[in-house]
Amino acid sequence: MRPLWLYVPVVCAVLVSTNVSAFAQAAAPATSSQPVDEMPSVRGQRRFLFAALGMAIGVIPTLIISGRSNDRGVCSSRSCTIALGAAMGGAAGFLIGRDLDRSAAAREARGPTLHFPVHPIELDLTPEAVDAYEGGAIVVGREGIATVGQDRTVRRRGGAIRGVSAVAALPAHDAVLAVTGTGVYSFDLSGSQEAGRVVLPEGGATLQPIAADQVVLGGADLVRRLRLSGRGSLLTLAEESRAPATGLSTALAYAPRAGILWALAGDRLVARTTELREVGSVVLPAAGRSLSVSGGRAIVAAGSNGLFMVDIREPASPRVLGQLRGIGFAFDAVLKGDTAYIAGGREGLLVVDVADPEAPRVLGAARDLGFVGSVALAPDGRLYATDREGERLFLVELRTGESGSGGGR
Repeated sequence: MRPLWLYVPVVCAVLVSTNVSAFAQAAAPATSSQPVDEMPSVRGQRRFLFAALGMAIGVIPTLIISGRSNDRGVCSSRSCTIALGAAMGGAAGFLIGRDLDRSAAAREARGPTLHFPVHPIELDLTPEAVDAYEGGAIVVGREGIATVGQDRTVRRRGGAIRGVSAVAALPAHDAVLAVTGTGVYSFDLSGSQEAGRVVLPEGGATLQPIAADQVVLGGADLVRRLRLSGRGSLLTLAEESRAPATGLSTALAYAPRAGILWALAGDRLVARTTELREVGSVVLPAAGRSLSVSGGRAIVAAGSNGLFMVDIREPASPRVLGQLRGIGFAFDAVLKGDTAYIAGGREGLLVVDVADPEAPRVLGAARDLGFVGSVALAPDGRLYATDREGERLFLVELRTGESGSGGGR
C-alpha cells in the first residue's frame, strides 16, 4: 500500500481546478469593475504561467521523499509520482490561468473605466425599470412606482400596486400611466397625491405615447391606440383603433419624424403607422429585451446576445446592420445620435460608438454606478441609470458634444 501523502498532489490539484477555477469565473463580473494595468508580456499568458506554477506546487510533496518507495503498483516509484504530481498541478494551474485570461479579455473588450459627473438619488424601492420625460423620470420597482422631479424629489405612487410592466409620463395631462397585466392605472404626475385609479380594465405589457393626447398599448397578440382626456388620476382613455399582432409586445418606440411606431416582439421588429397598420418587419438573430430609436437607426438590447443595430430608414424593409458581442449581458440600452448607452449590470454603464454600425466600438464603461439594470434618455438629453442593488437612481451628465438627433425610447 502506498503512503497516503503521495495522493496529496492529486487531491490538491483536483480541488484547486474545481474550486479556484470556478471562483475565478464567478468573481469575474465583480473584479472586472476594477481597471487593471498589465504588462504586455503577461496579458493572455496566465494559463502558461499558472501551469508552470501548478507543476512546481504539484511536485513539492514528492521532492521531499528521502528514498524510493518499496510499494508496488502502477505508480509507486519516485519519478512516477513526480510526473503525476506535475501533470495534475500543471492542469489545475492551466485551468485557473485560462479563466483569468478570459476575464482579462472580457475587461479589455468592455474598454477603460469612464467617469461622468453623476447625481445619486436615493429610492425607497428596488428599481427594475426607468422611463424619462422632459421634467424628470419614473421608476418602476418591485414595491410600486415613484416619480422623480427636476429637483430630484422622489414621490411614491400607487401604494401597493405590483406587476407594473410599463409606465409613461404625460406632462400635458399632469398624469402617469402604469400598465399591469390586469389593467391600466392613472396617477398624478406632480403633487403629493399617491393614490390613483383604474382607467382601463384590460391590461397590457408595453406603452408608448405618440402624441400629446394619444398612446399605444401593446399586449399579447394585440396593439391598441388610445385617446386621452382629463388630468391626473382623473384621466380617461378611449380606444380609437386596434390591430392584431404576432406574439407579446416587449418594447415600443416611436420615431416622430417618420411617423412610425416600432414594436419589438421576441426576435421580430415591426414597423407600424400611427393607424397601427403594419408596413414592414425584420427578424433579429435573437430575441430582444428593449428598443431605442434615433434618426434612421434602432438598437435592441438582447441580453447575452449583446446589442443589435438596425437600419430603419425604410420602414417597409428594415435590416440588421451589425451585432456587438463580448460586452456581457445587455439588460437595456438607449441610443443618442452615434452613441449607445448600455445597462450592463455589474459591468456598469457601457458607452459604445455606433457611428459605423457594422463595426461598433466600445469606448468604455462607467463602473461606479452599482448594478445598472436599466437606462432612460430624456428629451432634453439627460440620462438616467438605475442601481438595482443600491436602490438608487443616477442622473448622469453626459460629456459636452455627445449629442443625438430625435428618436424615442
